[in-house]
Amino acid sequence: MKVVMGADAWGFELKEFIYNDLLSRGYEILDVSPDSPVLYQDAAKGVARCIQKKEADRGIAICGTGMGVSIVANKHRGVYAALCESVFTARRSKTVNNTNVLCLGGMVLGGVMGAEMANAWLEAKHLEGLSPDMLKSVEKESEELAKCEDECY
Repeated sequence: MKVVMGADAWGFELKEFIYNDLLSRGYEILDVSPDSPVLYQDAAKGVARCIQKKEADRGIAICGTGMGVSIVANKHRGVYAALCESVFTARRSKTVNNTNVLCLGGMVLGGVMGAEMANAWLEAKHLEGLSPDMLKSVEKESEELAKCEDECY
């Protein structure tokens, strides 16, 4: 799996920690802020555009709180970004919401927790482990989201 990553100054240290952890696990990484941090808007745009162009399967965008990169990334068609602060929410954002960008806060999370969250999210599969009733509900929501996106864009 190919993962694109980007971070601003407040998320750069966390990005570097997660980057190295993912490399050790065999992931291919495309880094849109490899040598120095960029503005949070540019980090989010870089990650989102790589997802749109299918240059990566999933993306991780990091700023101070994760909020800024989440807002900017979600402005891009076909990008479903989730700001997460726990392993549970990271995993759930994939299984239920089928997110393709994980947003994290470098001022909120330490490296070990960030790496655990990224790994849980990357290993999760959409719709995996849901009850039959929840599965129906999520599938319907996904169809409605696709229609809404077509109308909005």
